[in-house]
Amino acid sequence: MARSNNSFRSRSSKSPARPVAAPAAVSPEALPRAGVGLRLITLVYDGLLLIALTAVLNTILIAFITPGAASDSSTLTVLSPAVRHGLIFPATVLVIFAFYGYCWTRSGQTLGMQTWRLEIRRDDGRLMGWGDSLLRCAAASVVPVFCGLASWLVRGDATAFGISVGVGFFFNYAWRWLPLNQAMQGRCLHDLMSHTNVVRLPPKPKQRKAYRFLGLFGDRED
Repeated sequence: MARSNNSFRSRSSKSPARPVAAPAAVSPEALPRAGVGLRLITLVYDGLLLIALTAVLNTILIAFITPGAASDSSTLTVLSPAVRHGLIFPATVLVIFAFYGYCWTRSGQTLGMQTWRLEIRRDDGRLMGWGDSLLRCAAASVVPVFCGLASWLVRGDATAFGISVGVGFFFNYAWRWLPLNQAMQGRCLHDLMSHTNVVRLPPKPKQRKAYRFLGLFGDRED
């Protein structure tokens, strides 16, 4: 009996373990492009987070530049246009770029994109670098800035300026439905200008976990 056990152990030790096949990677070309609706929803998600980040940044900056006498007496101090346009606005733009650049270069996904399984890649399928992120942010800003400046030169009204910037922002996405864009496979304008793609990832397979009531009863864990 002992001899048979020894022979069984020797055979089992010699038999190689079967390698587990890794899941095949899905190429970016095989993934569907994300719809405009989902992309706008992710912008709302990320926008809420950016509002909180910029609010904290602006609070810190205002605390440093507010005169000490005004802060001690709790008086309301109106920031000068030089401070608003020369410090607060550039700092806000820098925070927004740092947020998107970090997320895009790290995993290709922001927090909102992770929720809706969206991912941004270059045309060659690789992750974006900081230069690619800068190019994409600049490409997304070209039309809104142009519309805003044109409206300001014509009307000189802050309300018209804001509306024009919003129109230019949505024009980037409306480009996808223009007839002349059919050859570009329905990509948005800033996608084409930055040589990037926003795709939707397939859902991950859900693994059923063993159920254990109070850690004592339920499915048996292997």
